Amino acid sequence: MSIFNRARDIIIHPKETWQVIKDETVSNKDLFVNYAAPLALIPAVASLVSLTLVGIRLPDGAVIRAPFIEAVSGGAIGYALHLIALFLGAWVIKMLAPLFKAKADFNLALKVVVFSMTPVWAVGIFSLAPGLSFLSLLGLYGIYLLSLGLGTILETPSNKVVLYTISVILVSFLISLLLSVLTVGLFYGPMFMRMMAS
Repeated sequence: MSIFNRARDIIIHPKETWQVIKDETVSNKDLFVNYAAPLALIPAVASLVSLTLVGIRLPDGAVIRAPFIEAVSGGAIGYALHLIALFLGAWVIKMLAPLFKAKADFNLALKVVVFSMTPVWAVGIFSLAPGLSFLSLLGLYGIYLLSLGLGTILETPSNKVVLYTISVILVSFLISLLLSVLTVGLFYGPMFMRMMAS
C-alpha cells in the first residue's frame, strides 16, 4: 500500500477505497507506522514551522515567534497525544458498535478512524500560513469518510449510520477537547505567556 496512493484514493474515490480496505489484511502496527504516523506529521511539522519561523501577528502589528526548543517539545507531545487519540477513537467506535448493530471489532474500528483522518492530516499543510488556516475546515470531509467507513467496514445498518457517526463524533470531540486542554494548558499556554511578557 503506497501511502500517497491510499491517501489520494480515500479522498477522491472513498466508496471504492473503503471496499478495498475492507478486503485487505493489514496489522495495526503497519497501519499505524506506515500510514497514520507519517501523515499525522504534516500538521505537526507545519504548525512547528508556523510558530517558530512565520510567527503570530499581534493586533498592534508586532510578530512573536515561539522559542524553537519549547515549540518542538510541545509539538512532540501534541503529536503523541494525537496518535493516542486514534486508539481512543477506535475504542469509542468499538464500545458504541452494539448500540447500532455494527461489528464490535477494535482492529476494524482502528482502520475506520485512521483512514477517516486522512483529509484532516492532508489539510494540515495550511497551518504553514496563518492566513490560510481557515482551509483546515476542508478536513471536515473526514466526517463523510467516517460515515462511509462505519457502514462499509463495520457493516452498520444504513438506517443507523448517521446516528452512529454523530455519536462517535460527539464522544471523540470530548476526548479531543480534553487532550487539547492538556496540551495547551501544560505547554503552549505558559510558552505564549512568556512570549507576550518579553
